[in-house]
Amino acid sequence: MVEEENPTIDEIDMVAIAILLSAPLMSEYEMKNTLCKLKRIAKKKSMANYKNINEILDYWADKAYQITMKY
Repeated sequence: MVEEENPTIDEIDMVAIAILLSAPLMSEYEMKNTLCKLKRIAKKKSMANYKNINEILDYWADKAYQITMKY
C-alpha cells in the first residue's frame, strides 16, 4: 500500500515554500545559497520525521508550484 503524505503544512514547510516562491527573482549565486539553506532545513525535518531529504525538497517544490499555478 502507498502511504499518503501528511496534508498538514507546519511552520518549517511554510518557510521553505515561501523561499521557493521567491526563487524566480534570484540570481544564480542567491539560488545556490538558497538551495544549501533548504537542504539544511530539510535535513533537520528529516531527522524529526525519518523522511528522505529529496522527498522533502520535492514536496516543498510541488507545493510552491501548486501555489503559483493557483494565482
